[in-house]
Amino acid sequence: MGRPTNNDLAGDAEYEEFAQFLEASERSYATKKSYRTSYRKLRDILQKNIADTAQDTTASAIMASTDNINSAQALINIAVILRQQIKNMPVDELIIQRNTNKADVTENLKQANLFTVLPTLEEFDNFLEDLWQKSKYREYIINYLIRHYYVRNQDLIFDIVESKRETLEDPNANYLWIDRKKQMIHYIRNNYKTFKTYGQKVSRIDNERFLVAVKKCHRQMYCFPVTTDPEKIGYYIQKMTLNQIGEGACLKVIINHYRGDIQRLKEISQSRGTNLEVLLTSYNITYDH
Repeated sequence: MGRPTNNDLAGDAEYEEFAQFLEASERSYATKKSYRTSYRKLRDILQKNIADTAQDTTASAIMASTDNINSAQALINIAVILRQQIKNMPVDELIIQRNTNKADVTENLKQANLFTVLPTLEEFDNFLEDLWQKSKYREYIINYLIRHYYVRNQDLIFDIVESKRETLEDPNANYLWIDRKKQMIHYIRNNYKTFKTYGQKVSRIDNERFLVAVKKCHRQMYCFPVTTDPEKIGYYIQKMTLNQIGEGACLKVIINHYRGDIQRLKEISQSRGTNLEVLLTSYNITYDH
């Protein structure tokens, strides 16, 4: 039996208009769910329609409601979306507050990175070797892709197939195609965070161990997809990573190791589908300029 639907704003005109706007958008299921939750939080804070509340009042109420700057940003974004994209109302004061908060977000991230103790890349590589030696093929595949293709959790929702034709059946899915003729794996990504910016990504992997691991997992059938639920993939991937640090921290390990190698950082940026500036500010521990 699933979780009961939250009907606390059922029939509310502004909420229904907001919900209909979300459903008509191309945002992911997880994002739509998060936005609906944030909308309800903001309504609880304001105790009235968002569109009926002055911008400065909305901004002040949000900032007084939480010490978490990221939570405040999420609520401001909801107010901006509703006023600007649905109601065609001014948002200049909200944008000013959001931009002010961005500086705090960057500083908080910088301070957190300064005190983050992460494994070394050598430890990560030793962990990958240990997975291979223990025949943990599913975990090996996941960590190999994180280590060498710098992927996000969503990229790791994929099926293993044996023909190119199967990779064309769903243009919104990710695949590991076992190309037996060429003895390689084609890692095809159609569903990842920045697909609209970078388009389909295809990586041809001819690593012998990786090929063996994929073939063995394909025969076992149960291994992949790890889950089809984007909301749960992060939980499963975290369990499989070194010290259960998760995909994001694994990327920090890699970037920290290569922080003085701008060419390698560009390669990571291209493979992951992440702007280099975002990579350096959001994932870097201490970038050596």
